[in-house]
Amino acid sequence: MNIRNLIGTLALTLNVCLAQAQQKTFTIAVLPDTQMYTEEEGERNRTLFESQTRWIVDNYRKENIVYVVHVGDIVNRGDDRPEQWKNAFRALSILEQPLPGKPEGIPYGLAVGNHEQTPSQWAVTGKTEWFNHYFGVGHFERRSYYGGHYGNDNDSHYDLFSAGGMDFIAIYIEYDAMDENIDALNDWAVNLCKQYPSRKAIIVSHGIIHYNPVEGTNANAPWLKQGERIYDRLKTCPNVFMMLCGHVGDNGEGYREDGYAGRTIKTFLSDYQSRPLGGGSLMRLMTFDPENDLIKVRTIAPYLDTEETDADSKFVKPWKYETTAARIYDFDNDGKSEFALFKGGIWQIGTEKQNRLLGYGKAVAVPADYHADGKAALAVYRPQTSEFCIEGKGVIQWGQAGDIPVPADYNGDGLIELATWRPADQTWHIQGQKPFRHGTKKSIPVPADYDGDSRVEPAVYRTDNHTFYISEIANLPLGQAGDIPVPADYNGDGKIEIAVYRPVSGEWIIGRQDTVVLGGTPGDIPVPGAYEEAGKVRPAVYNMQTGLLRLESGKKLQMGKGTVEQVVNLSFPIRQYILDSRK
Repeated sequence: MNIRNLIGTLALTLNVCLAQAQQKTFTIAVLPDTQMYTEEEGERNRTLFESQTRWIVDNYRKENIVYVVHVGDIVNRGDDRPEQWKNAFRALSILEQPLPGKPEGIPYGLAVGNHEQTPSQWAVTGKTEWFNHYFGVGHFERRSYYGGHYGNDNDSHYDLFSAGGMDFIAIYIEYDAMDENIDALNDWAVNLCKQYPSRKAIIVSHGIIHYNPVEGTNANAPWLKQGERIYDRLKTCPNVFMMLCGHVGDNGEGYREDGYAGRTIKTFLSDYQSRPLGGGSLMRLMTFDPENDLIKVRTIAPYLDTEETDADSKFVKPWKYETTAARIYDFDNDGKSEFALFKGGIWQIGTEKQNRLLGYGKAVAVPADYHADGKAALAVYRPQTSEFCIEGKGVIQWGQAGDIPVPADYNGDGLIELATWRPADQTWHIQGQKPFRHGTKKSIPVPADYDGDSRVEPAVYRTDNHTFYISEIANLPLGQAGDIPVPADYNGDGKIEIAVYRPVSGEWIIGRQDTVVLGGTPGDIPVPGAYEEAGKVRPAVYNMQTGLLRLESGKKLQMGKGTVEQVVNLSFPIRQYILDSRK
């Protein structure tokens, strides 16, 4: 083979590898309520609707769009205005045009909202004749991705599709504000999840949550009635991970997350009907990045060629692994932990030094997911002045001199609450809660999500009787004198296991059953993390004299020399305990 052919072959191989890598990331497009575009009033017309579907078709390769969800209220007048259904069909049929590699076009599904139901817009007894005329079982049943339907029509149905090496099921539940058929619909959805246990389940229904209580944030939005009923019934299905909805257009955007049995279900609302031009063609792109365990949300308006970039329109969320469990000390959003040191105001993350948050040399490092994007943000706490300084948020006063910082997500809304534990009277001071007492003078605060509900429980480890006292859960003895508490999610199940590290032997005792021996040398300190596999924390030790980080696999990484005070990969209370025990 001559050099020219060799270069050509290498280039082709590289392009194939790049294409395969890109395909791991895929996008689901979400069409919000389009009811105003079908009205044909003034500047509000089907052109806006068609601009959305045309953009999807024109960009399906670039964005790797694998599926399209419509959250309902396709039209505004239900069966009263057949011409609105013609407008909707013109726009949506664009998705059905054969494309290279997609002979059926781009797979899509439609939720039935209240505006599809006639004459009542609030009950499943309303007729949906025109919806089923254009988008009924007969229209979809020959399509390979169509799974089936509930009852005699297509008002509730499901689709099957695959992307990123994973299989999915999208289940559409008809709008049912009056609870006329809610139990039967929920039972049908649960049975589908059981029928397809290996498929990750997306639940789509028109009305699930309200908009965010504080515009421009991603604080937990309140439930709508049907939405709460759906969640309460389907949260027990292990494969349900996401819910999508519209319906509430005053603000237009909402988000909440709820934990159950070590899993988190994320719910996203998008509805822009109250905006100028009936929504101005605003729509969502949800890009899934399995390798880095992220969901990236963008909000674009194809007709206006604009993008919204405020905090509740463009944001990133962890996908499977939450920062309350296995996603810890991840500073670059790759799903894995990075070893870090904080030396006199200088951060060293891995082997890279960063001059950020200068002027806080005497503070202690307290990184956490303060921006709710799955990434540990740089932050410090000044015990003398009781101040948190968080990159991107500034300085916030909390607690009093001498308090121990214990910031965490205590209410399960995905946002970090500032918090301190006061050794003088063993009281917890958590944003949004009244102070309460938990612990003793011989205690180390070890808050964590021990039951997997996405809420961090206040907890302490008593060094006098070697017991974890977890608020409202249990008192669990583990360890012996000299052990260091190191609770973490060691098996990736979304729940924190109690654990201790025994310096005299190098043993890790995890959950009172599993024992791991790393050996090591005197002076090693425990620094558990997901250093090698996203979503799975494993034992690791750091030697301050040599600067070596030694992983359970036997791999050794040179991280540079540091002191106990400078090590970031242990909470401040545990670092302080190690220092005190060596005096």
